[in-house]
Amino acid sequence: MGAKDLYKLFIDTGAFIALIDERDSMHQASKTFYASLSKRTNLMTSIMVISETYTWLRYHAGRDLAIRFLDIIDRSEKAGALQVILPDNGTMGKVHAVLKKYHDQDLSYTDAVSFVILEIMNIQDVFGFDSHFYIIKRNLWPSVKPGER
Repeated sequence: MGAKDLYKLFIDTGAFIALIDERDSMHQASKTFYASLSKRTNLMTSIMVISETYTWLRYHAGRDLAIRFLDIIDRSEKAGALQVILPDNGTMGKVHAVLKKYHDQDLSYTDAVSFVILEIMNIQDVFGFDSHFYIIKRNLWPSVKPGER
């Protein structure tokens, strides 16, 4: 099975937080969705998402949970279960254009980097809860009802 046979799924900050923080309102839905993924799923995220998730966990859920998150990321990368994308100069060169194009949206810098990565790597599906991904016509998983998050 080649890389083309794999289903690509980008993991966003909200999904990581929901998976690791049992107090999160989407914890159970995230666990169920994650458990349903095929072994053919190529899980991907970016260093920007890792940074944003660590920072959120550190300030909202505590140092221990933030460190546990990093340990899980490290183990997942070493096991080949997760690819952490380090944006190159070409990727970063497009970020400001995305922020300017969508100036009317409440995008974070990490959102813009994610948009560019999804475009460059032709990733259609996102594990997360940020409705901004609908702007660029991506599928957001798990499906949640409006107002549920």
